Amino acid sequence: MAICVLGINHKTAELNIREQFTVAEADYHQHIEQVIQAEVVDSAVVISTCNRTEYYLSVKSIAEFKHQAAEILGFDSQAKHVYLKSGHQCAAHLFAVTAGVDSQVVGETQIQGQVKRAFDVANHFSLNSEINKLFQMAFKTAKLVRSDTEIGRNPVSVAHCAVKLGRQIFGSLKQQKVLILGAGETAELLIRYLVNHDAKQLVIANRTPKNAEKLANMFNASTLPLSNVCHQLHEFDLVFSATASPELLIGYADTLAALKQRKYRPMVMIDLSVPRDFDEKIKQLDDVFLYSMDDLQKVITENMQRRENHLDEAYRIIEAEAELLDQWIKRHQHHDLLKQYQQKVEAIKLAVVNRQITADTSDDDANKMSTIAHQVSKKLSHDHINGMRKIIESGNQEHIQLLAELFNLEIKNDT
Repeated sequence: MAICVLGINHKTAELNIREQFTVAEADYHQHIEQVIQAEVVDSAVVISTCNRTEYYLSVKSIAEFKHQAAEILGFDSQAKHVYLKSGHQCAAHLFAVTAGVDSQVVGETQIQGQVKRAFDVANHFSLNSEINKLFQMAFKTAKLVRSDTEIGRNPVSVAHCAVKLGRQIFGSLKQQKVLILGAGETAELLIRYLVNHDAKQLVIANRTPKNAEKLANMFNASTLPLSNVCHQLHEFDLVFSATASPELLIGYADTLAALKQRKYRPMVMIDLSVPRDFDEKIKQLDDVFLYSMDDLQKVITENMQRRENHLDEAYRIIEAEAELLDQWIKRHQHHDLLKQYQQKVEAIKLAVVNRQITADTSDDDANKMSTIAHQVSKKLSHDHINGMRKIIESGNQEHIQLLAELFNLEIKNDT
């Protein structure tokens, strides 16, 4: 069997083309069931996200599959926005995808969970050893890339970056009282990151109290009416805003009054809203650290560049792991040659020993002869087996064919 990937992604096609090939996760099972009905396909995994739809397959023949791809998957393998990669290229591609190296946002981790879920669904169909090994090594490689490079170390989401900024200023968030204005998706992400970094005193204020209460219940936080924010601003050390308000929510005078009540203990205010929720004049106050989306975007751009600077390291790991998989597949696909050779050696050894054993041979002598014959055959075949492994791992089909002819072995043509 040969491994390959046929797909389309954000690098090869615009969204209006990609969305034509999207497969919902709920439909993976049914989709795989249909694909593996094709005689040329042995195993299949489908991965479909907003940025890609890819089929990882174990097939009897790449050429035959390429000819039937449109009929099996609805993909024209010749189309300019479609790619077909096999063997080493297929493995390196999946490893890069799983590690977040091939993502639109380099180093993002969401894709690893998406690949794992796709693999789990496909596993219901008893994946063959090649595809199973391919994905197990993809997860291993992703872990290596994240642990051995800096590719995932610098936050590139606005919410993550904002929370990290707060932590850098205060050190720990355990003792800080934190106010979050807003109850939408960005606000929820902020709270998740805050909770993950041990923030204990969280208060949520939103124009719609019901939405604030819902979010507060999820994270064991408190709520505050939006109309009371300016009156109670002095209570908070760290203030985030992520609303869609068309007007300012906190002005210069509000912040100055809060500082006086705090006896000028420092405050950090991070505005993730467009248009802004905090008056930019607040920056004039010495004891307030005010950051806007523009400030965060500069950090994000720098962090993205830092991640991309480590791409070469990531690809070196990916290539090395893909090479290891190549060697494993070659050994696996031709291991039958080694097995045949060892069986021949064993048969010759037994024949020789049996010819020497007569009715007068004692059990002790028979055992000694068998032991000596085993040791001799093992020593004589040792170099042969090592040489055969090297030839098999080289992938040179001509040499493998000569090897089979030399020892009168049968090659099972399934690749």
